[in-house]
Amino acid sequence: MSDLPGTKTGIPCTEAEWNMRVNLAAALRLAALYGWDEINLAHMSARAPDCPTHILIHGGGLFFEEVTASNLHCLDENGAHVRPSADMPHRFALPFHREIYDRFSAANCIIHLHTRAATAIAMQKQGLLMGSQYALFLGPIGYHDYLGLFSTPDEGSRLAQSFGSGQIVLQRGHGFVVWGHSVHEAFLLAFFLNRACETQVMSGTGAGALDPYIPPQDVIDVTAKQARSLIDGTQPFTKAAWAGLLRKLDRESPGYRL
Repeated sequence: MSDLPGTKTGIPCTEAEWNMRVNLAAALRLAALYGWDEINLAHMSARAPDCPTHILIHGGGLFFEEVTASNLHCLDENGAHVRPSADMPHRFALPFHREIYDRFSAANCIIHLHTRAATAIAMQKQGLLMGSQYALFLGPIGYHDYLGLFSTPDEGSRLAQSFGSGQIVLQRGHGFVVWGHSVHEAFLLAFFLNRACETQVMSGTGAGALDPYIPPQDVIDVTAKQARSLIDGTQPFTKAAWAGLLRKLDRESPGYRL
């Protein structure tokens, strides 16, 4: 009998879990390449495919660029290691990741970042304007007021409710959270959201500044529907984009598959 994927690196797991580990490690490494990391303050997770109540997440002391498929933690519903580990779990991240997974059964990956552009837009009263194609791709945007540092289930529940019918929340003065049906869908949502925020910052729009162009509501609505063929993780475009990003990662930050 051949070894299970990951056995050679000390993680006996199914092929489904190993593939999820590789993709999550890739998303973290790619975020580092794009300059989206922030010491060890931001975080990403994925639902363990073989046990929906278990979460794969990087250790609390790891930088994104250090993450590999095998050093990701698998934590149970109480935040305890499923497999013994002396590494520090990311307990600060768990409460709101857990609440989002509980609220959205279709969510298989959560990305929380504090990119400069997204934080800048989250500071603006009007939030993200539907003036750029990047913004139009995203669908409904939720907002969550800043209430200080939090790591409680109650605050996680309020954050999960802020998504409404969408997959994106801008956290006022803080950053953003997205969830995806897959790792690559969540990553593309994060990419387009950050690019939309960068574009808005560069445009000079905002309170007391230039008047932005905003297309009619029917255009906003139809573009969001059209964009699902670009962002939905089941679509050929998304799969091709993710495959290209993995090739980029293999060239520029190899080792994530270990």
